[in-house]
Amino acid sequence: MVTGTVEKVDAAQGKVTIDHGPIPNLNMDAMTMVFRSQDPALLKGVKAGDRIRFQADRVNGQISVVRIQKGR
Repeated sequence: MVTGTVEKVDAAQGKVTIDHGPIPNLNMDAMTMVFRSQDPALLKGVKAGDRIRFQADRVNGQISVVRIQKGR
């Protein structure tokens, strides 16, 4: 799980922009980027400004959010 801050949510397109720390399983440095969500239900209740913990992985060749938890 990686920590980050939600910058934007586009539920209609199933996309979320996250300012995140390094993602070791994807060899990705800290940055802000748009992730797809394979399950639009993951984005329910998440809004810009929320601190989150999330898991990202490659799904069908696309870097996607596979799990999101609101931060505490």
